[in-house]
Amino acid sequence: MTATVAPDPLIKQPPDPEHFLRPLALMRLEHKRQRQVWDRLEALAEELSTDPAFNEAATILAILTEELPRHAEDEEADLFPLLERRCPPDDNIGDIVAQLRSEHELDEDLASFIVADLEVLAKGAKLANPVRLLFNARAFAEAQRRHIAWENTVLLPLARRRLTEADLKELGRNMAARRGIVYPG
Repeated sequence: MTATVAPDPLIKQPPDPEHFLRPLALMRLEHKRQRQVWDRLEALAEELSTDPAFNEAATILAILTEELPRHAEDEEADLFPLLERRCPPDDNIGDIVAQLRSEHELDEDLASFIVADLEVLAKGAKLANPVRLLFNARAFAEAQRRHIAWENTVLLPLARRRLTEADLKELGRNMAARRGIVYPG
């Protein structure tokens, strides 16, 4: 009898096309997975002084360089403009979107330092300064957790209230296309 090993939640499986029919729920799922990734990033950075986890670096590197930018583009190119069209002035969507765009820019800057270190680790080499990765990983993970919590409690509920079915279909279709998936609707 062989034991069944649960799949690593960081290794992304091809998304089910049906998920794109509910794009806001998919964004929430991506946020949940991102929180797991940031926990693992911090753990990797903390372990470098005793047990470098080189194999983990390549997985996190792919998420930072491929998935996170795609997720940000889902918001920047599609979700934010849809909300800006649908929200009345008292929703303050302009201020909300400006803050989130600013955070995305800061995230990109900090991620670039982390990516440089993860590229070294993914090649099986040791970092000259593992403490730099530790500090950057902690700062990035903390900022991402706050960002995700804010999106989950403010942005996505606002989107559920304001976006039309046609808006959600457009959002889901664009998200699927960005990932090379045929939209099921």
